[in-house]
Amino acid sequence: MRCWIFVLVIGLALGVVGDVRGQTPEVTAPPLRTIATFEEAQALARDGRGSLYVVDGGPNVVVQLDPDGTLLRTLGGSGTAPGAFYDPRDVDPTNGLVLVVADAGNGRLQRFSRQFVPLEVLPVVRVDRYVPEQAGQPIYSLGERGEVGTPEGRPIAVITNAADETFAVDAAQGIVLKWDPQRRLERAIGGYDAGDGTLSDPVALALDDRYLYVADRTEAGVAVYDHLGSFVRWIGRDQLVDVRALTVAEGQLWCVLPDRVRAYDATGRHRRELAIATEAPLVDVSVTEDVLYVLTSRRLSIMPRAGDAH
Repeated sequence: MRCWIFVLVIGLALGVVGDVRGQTPEVTAPPLRTIATFEEAQALARDGRGSLYVVDGGPNVVVQLDPDGTLLRTLGGSGTAPGAFYDPRDVDPTNGLVLVVADAGNGRLQRFSRQFVPLEVLPVVRVDRYVPEQAGQPIYSLGERGEVGTPEGRPIAVITNAADETFAVDAAQGIVLKWDPQRRLERAIGGYDAGDGTLSDPVALALDDRYLYVADRTEAGVAVYDHLGSFVRWIGRDQLVDVRALTVAEGQLWCVLPDRVRAYDATGRHRRELAIATEAPLVDVSVTEDVLYVLTSRRLSIMPRAGDAH
């Protein structure tokens, strides 16, 4: 009995995933330390230099913070002109040279330089998923730069891969749209032609070198596609109730739920479970080797990873 207890305690202390029976234990996070406050935070991202970006929907801005939460710069403000936002919902710092913002209320993506200079506006168009000739071929081939649709979309999540292809969740249509490196609208992902990969209520995106991950709140799971948009599998389907956000770190997919973070490996195996006590439901997280950044609608907090289940 003493040996059993000793193995269990050492396993948790070293961050071994799962207990000695092969199950995944739930670990309670240590207390959080608030480093910044907001009016209506929507999303959190971190670039390769360690800077943090938070979308604050109250004043319609994106703020850049240093790793300690000190404000560096503010981007945006209310409006419809390039550089302004109306209900921004997500931000992607890409490779650190370009910043992409999902400007939901204005139905567009906006691209900025690292110095926050406006570079380009991508309208999020409505695509008819029921038109057979649109399935499986580039949308721009049916009309230049998305003319087959109208700019009535509502982008709520955005992410860019290493090939400079951009993906965005359009909440108005319940699909993911993909732009090629020339910013041409290439295809719709998760439409009715996707079979078991048809999306119902996509809310968040993540990427690794092989796969695009799409959190679907109605399906309570994560749909997995390759970067071409072909469906691969579901992860955690019917288990991720009210999933809020996704991120890939340490070779695992981290799924943000209202009161916890759950991680899966590439095969879909549940690997970690971290319960987080906050004053409000979780909105997003960012995972580093040493700390976990935790975002609610009002606060950005920091938690040392020493108490995490590695």
